[in-house]
Amino acid sequence: MSSIISGRVTIKFGDDINTDYIIPAYLLQEAWDKKFFADYAFERYSPTFVKTCRSNPDKDNVVLAGKNFGCGSSREQAVYAIQYNDVRAVVAESFPDIFFRNSINNGFCVVRVVSTSEFDLGDKLEIDLSNLVVRKADGTCEAKIMMNEEERDLLFSGGRLGQIKERLRKRLSATI
Repeated sequence: MSSIISGRVTIKFGDDINTDYIIPAYLLQEAWDKKFFADYAFERYSPTFVKTCRSNPDKDNVVLAGKNFGCGSSREQAVYAIQYNDVRAVVAESFPDIFFRNSINNGFCVVRVVSTSEFDLGDKLEIDLSNLVVRKADGTCEAKIMMNEEERDLLFSGGRLGQIKERLRKRLSATI
């Protein structure tokens, strides 16, 4: 993962977006393929979500949200539903621990900022993970990312699976 993620805010939500809104419970046992869940993202809460994401020719969607994005039931499929709709990142004021951890473990960029009020639909954003800042591409506004070094390193490595692959690669190359 690059240290700077660029994208356009194509979706904006308010507070308390729960995982039932993101992916309905009746779909959780329908497939093992992570990409399956993308077709059903927000199907009842925001029926235009999938079409909006997929119609973006640059495939650089950023979701902007308020507080408590990903609350509710613990389901990793909620991360996949968003991630596989060409969403590069979710920028929100807060995430419940389990949704945040599921995202980071899967190498999906979620960043916490104190306030998202300075950003809006259509804004081109740069998420600078090296300097822990989100800024408008035109330089008119920026917000500090609240993320520790361990979380950032996990994102850089592509999540837990990426870390495991890298450790195995190093061990195998050391034995040859």
